[in-house]
Amino acid sequence: FSHSEIQIKKGDTVVWTNRDSVEHSIASDSGNEVNSKLLSNGESYSHTFGNVGIFEYHCTVHLSMKGKIIVE
Repeated sequence: FSHSEIQIKKGDTVVWTNRDSVEHSIASDSGNEVNSKLLSNGESYSHTFGNVGIFEYHCTVHLSMKGKIIVE
């Protein structure tokens, strides 16, 4: 969540890595484009975006943690 908004190209893969001492997750605000398990420190989750659009997501543990991926 350190980059709250990024722009990528269709077909690019985004990797989230938890570098915090508490667990976090990645979940789509609507739909299920991204949906990780709880990630402990050092664990990663990746997703390849095959569709153009804006994908907003949050941490299911810490609802104030949000992000946005713009796929062109």
